[in-house]
Amino acid sequence: MQSFDVVIIGFGPTGKLLARQLSDFGHSVAIVERWPAAYPLPRAVGYDHEIRRIFYALGVGRGIDEISRPMHRYVWYNADWKVLIDFDESRPSISGGRNGYLFNQPELERVLERDLEARPGVTLLLSHEAIGITERSTGVDIRIAPFDTTARSPDLARSELIAARYVVGCDGANSLVRQAIGSEQIDHGFDAQWLVVDVVPHDLSNLPVPDAAQWCNPERPTTIVPSGVSNRRWEFMIKPGENADDFAREDRTWELLSPWMKPSDGSLVRHAVYRFRSLLARGWRKGRLLIAGDAAHLMPPFMGQGMCSGLRDAWNLGWKLDRVLAGTSSDRLLDDYEAERGPHVDSIIKLSMEMGKVVCVPDPEAAKARDEAFFSKQLPPPPVFPGLSGGLVADAPAAGLLLPHDELERDGRSDRLDLMTGRRFVLLIEAEAQGQLSKRSRALLEALAMAIVPIGPRGYRERDGRIAEFMASHRISAVVARPDFYAFGGARSPGEIEHLLQELSERLAG
Repeated sequence: MQSFDVVIIGFGPTGKLLARQLSDFGHSVAIVERWPAAYPLPRAVGYDHEIRRIFYALGVGRGIDEISRPMHRYVWYNADWKVLIDFDESRPSISGGRNGYLFNQPELERVLERDLEARPGVTLLLSHEAIGITERSTGVDIRIAPFDTTARSPDLARSELIAARYVVGCDGANSLVRQAIGSEQIDHGFDAQWLVVDVVPHDLSNLPVPDAAQWCNPERPTTIVPSGVSNRRWEFMIKPGENADDFAREDRTWELLSPWMKPSDGSLVRHAVYRFRSLLARGWRKGRLLIAGDAAHLMPPFMGQGMCSGLRDAWNLGWKLDRVLAGTSSDRLLDDYEAERGPHVDSIIKLSMEMGKVVCVPDPEAAKARDEAFFSKQLPPPPVFPGLSGGLVADAPAAGLLLPHDELERDGRSDRLDLMTGRRFVLLIEAEAQGQLSKRSRALLEALAMAIVPIGPRGYRERDGRIAEFMASHRISAVVARPDFYAFGGARSPGEIEHLLQELSERLAG
């Protein structure tokens, strides 16, 4: 029986990102996937600055930049194409660069696959389906069987067992691992069908379409966005009472596209009806079984956070699994995974639903009232992106917040903060305060193998000053950063720094 540190079920972006991290940490990983290759058609089309930062920390950022398009403006129009609200997405983010990026998912997956194929310790068990999971006290047995893509069923007569210390289900909405955990699913009540259409235009410059838009037309709410460098995406709401099967026909798709393009203007990549839900699993871990991505949550598409949320799951879980597998933390650290990610993604699901309520107004009178409210500047408050509200965060200033990123320079050399520090805990500290660290603090820093990054004239000079600005805004002289870019907590004095480091040491030990 083949045995691995971690078996990941599902070969989507979430599974790939988790496998890459575990490989970097030196653990053996197997990915079980029923299909012979990653899904070849577009699905997600957007990622944000935090996810781009993850890509760069892994060394695949430049390759993904090549197949991505920065967001410029995202404009919501009413039925008459009058502007309701204009979001400036070109403003710089706290991570550097734009707030959002648009991409073609098959191209992004190929970048991740090529990177993963070059990594040691990763076994791809493609064309195999996981059909059973049995947890033991020291590990998990996973029964897998070759998957017949023609019959769309596993060959049970040829099944075999593989073993793992932990199993992570990145296996989508119908997750086998979630079923094995026995997770409850909370339904927030959003349930709508949309026709999703991806097109490759022959000449992008001649298309009479806005850059990125939400057409809030009660006759047919419609999303229009780029999908990477050369593709375009349309999403059409299927209204209550309409037959979704009618929208699956190619002639119906071209009919809906007709205001902007005709068949001679480009080729269809995909047209499919999707059911968008708002589901959150309660119970992301049971013993040695965990879930991530769509297995743990589903959300409406209006904030473009579906794939992003799955990648955040993997980024959060990767370093925790490493510590548990390496024996530097007890497995109780894994309980912090849902405590951190669950409330975070729950907030994003609810924000996406609120945006959907503005967009998806099929009643003309209600849409008119909405438009008048926007025109009179009675705008809904801008969405506030959540931080971490539980788990491994201290009761301290700035705790749980996503930290800013910057380029740092010293002695004529410059690099990204994330690359300099690696995936470790880091003490970001004003250079003048570094000399005031206590002997106990220095011992704790060494025991925790933490990087120390002094910021200021006697330390590293920031290109844009985002870290110094963050510290000043929270009136702190130092902040302990987690491996996933979130703050464990900030400190205003040497004594508070020592207290933070002591608390972190105790909590990581479990």
